[in-house]
Amino acid sequence: MNLRRLRTGSIIALPAALVFTGLSAPSAISDSTPAQAPKADSRPNIVLILADDLGWSDISTGRTNMGTQSRFNETPALERLAAEGMAFNNAYASPTCTPSRAALLSGQYAPRKTNNIYQHGNSRGPLAAAPQGLPNGQLALPNATLTMAETLQSAGYATGYVGKFHVTRDERSVTSSGGHGFDVNAGGSRYGHPARYHAAGGRFDVGSSGLDAYAGNYTQAYVDKNIKPFSRATSPASMDALVGTNKHLTDAVADATINFMQRHANRPFFAFMGQYAVHTPVTAQEARRDLLTKYRMKSRGPAEPSNPAYGALLEGLDQSVARIVRYLETTTDPREPGRKLADNTLVVFTSDNGGFKPAGANNGPLRGMKASLHEGGLRVPMIAWSKDAALVHGGTINATPVSNMDFYPTFAALAGATVPAQYPLDGVNLGGILTDPTARLTRQSLFWHVPRYLVNQYYHQRPRSVMRSGKWKLAYSYEARTWQLYDLAVDIGETRNLAKERPDVVKDLGIKFLRWLDRMDAPLATVRTNVNIRVSGYTYADGRIAAHRPNDIIRLKPGDEMPLIAGF
Repeated sequence: MNLRRLRTGSIIALPAALVFTGLSAPSAISDSTPAQAPKADSRPNIVLILADDLGWSDISTGRTNMGTQSRFNETPALERLAAEGMAFNNAYASPTCTPSRAALLSGQYAPRKTNNIYQHGNSRGPLAAAPQGLPNGQLALPNATLTMAETLQSAGYATGYVGKFHVTRDERSVTSSGGHGFDVNAGGSRYGHPARYHAAGGRFDVGSSGLDAYAGNYTQAYVDKNIKPFSRATSPASMDALVGTNKHLTDAVADATINFMQRHANRPFFAFMGQYAVHTPVTAQEARRDLLTKYRMKSRGPAEPSNPAYGALLEGLDQSVARIVRYLETTTDPREPGRKLADNTLVVFTSDNGGFKPAGANNGPLRGMKASLHEGGLRVPMIAWSKDAALVHGGTINATPVSNMDFYPTFAALAGATVPAQYPLDGVNLGGILTDPTARLTRQSLFWHVPRYLVNQYYHQRPRSVMRSGKWKLAYSYEARTWQLYDLAVDIGETRNLAKERPDVVKDLGIKFLRWLDRMDAPLATVRTNVNIRVSGYTYADGRIAAHRPNDIIRLKPGDEMPLIAGF
């Protein structure tokens, strides 16, 4: 069977021996285990690169952000991938790290009980936040979750994770034996950010020892091979001065990712590189010295953020992307002699959530930032790239609203993997639009639901639900019990609430919202005191939709859910 020609269709059925049909984790596949894929297997490799807290307008290409690129930060590798591949300017994630990574790995919305992770952090408010995570409140995916790694592994792929994981109880849980389906885990743990970016004493402080093998000090050979070829406008002397100093975490994550690909290129592989950059700490001490010197010497414009430490961390991240691409372009594919790995590999780059402005991130014209359900917290850069036009129609900008949940069914289809019918995926296969820019997705709307608080000196997120449908964005505030409606086609900054002007749209989308919450069996924040509410129309609470007569009175007591009220 020539699977290469079937990539863009629906999920491909493999021979029964290759199809995992249960919900428990498959057994680990060791390096010495023969690949279970058919002979002359031409299925593509998959490389997923996830930045951390990268702002929508942080990178130096305008193709992912409608022309609002950074004039201070330099990301030439991402510029190249965006120009040669498919750039998405309506790509979405979740508002903070843990729900975003949970949705990506599970392919499911946060409110599903198999995900049940809404937002990292919490604070007290007028309503009591809905509980999340595991029964003990730990923000980790349960072992019963069928991750994309397990699905790809069951189809014969080698699976490797490198870097920040953040939705696990411990580093063992990331692996096959621990429940999440990765043959190799280098650095993934419960840590949400590094204690420091540089190694100390031959170790990285990230809650895992998996990257320590790559923590040796910089050598001249390393600098000459892995830093100088990807640097521009950087003093050779400042790069040579790295020799003998502590390795930067961003470089070590790239080292480990390339090592995984080197050891598994004789079979289809899924390499997930989860960089810690550009998450805090963002200080001069955390930046790589050569890049910090460069950015300190750059002129700073008043129109956008220009933090030298942030720019240095970001360009270091960009160099890690360049190294991955160089490896793919210069390494012969052992499965297809005469071709390079890049000829049969899909590379996807994105961020886990919107940028954190206090650290130096730039979300451009978008309202809000990380932790917000405004566009600045949800919209992220996204690029798909391959040397094979059968995988990605290059040189295009795609405005389709897409989500990081979509990676799961997309990768499963490329791998020819079968996802059990009893495991519902909320993402959709992007294979059609990756190869045909005129194609349309069947999904009409995307939803976010955060029944919790994250309020402090930086964040102001309160219990809220939002949806994106076409050009419209509809939001509901549970505290104020009000709707907001924005036309993103002309108001990407969400400055003008059209709810009163367009009640027809609010009604139409509000009904869809009620049905979605009901379908998810979504939990809500609860009231702390007795509350009487006058309602008309419909409400959602306690896992069901209820119809009400005009001016009906709902009497809530402490512990009852504060309903979503659709008064039409």
